[in-house]
Amino acid sequence: MKSIRLILMTALLMSGLCACTVMQLKKDVETDEARVATKTEELEFEETRQAELNEKIKLLQEDLTTRQMSLDDLKSRLTQLQQANASTSASTKEQQALKRKRATKLQAHQIEVTEIQQSGATIVEKRRRLEYLKGEIRKSLNLLMHS
Repeated sequence: MKSIRLILMTALLMSGLCACTVMQLKKDVETDEARVATKTEELEFEETRQAELNEKIKLLQEDLTTRQMSLDDLKSRLTQLQQANASTSASTKEQQALKRKRATKLQAHQIEVTEIQQSGATIVEKRRRLEYLKGEIRKSLNLLMHS
């Protein structure tokens, strides 16, 4: 009789342990699902921000091609792109490298615009340098978008 009771108690204890294990596994799965959902939302948000940045780059490229831009307009647009680039997050090494590369290129173009503005060149010379710079910026933006 005692052995039957002992077997019965052992069976109940084992089934209780199995139930606890199953409950813990279920809880772990729910936690993982919540983490995946959060990461998915973050990824979608970052992809949206990246698409917006690419759209701004594309618009600037189109404006450089079709529109007469002043040095101030160009400087303002470059500043906007720098801010947009700075606000994007980069979680992988590739994304970080691309972000740094973009920041370096945009800063270099910003310096070139400032140099043209501060130069003592004639208006015609400034326009010529501006057109050349617009072409260089267009090339840089194109490379950045496709890298």
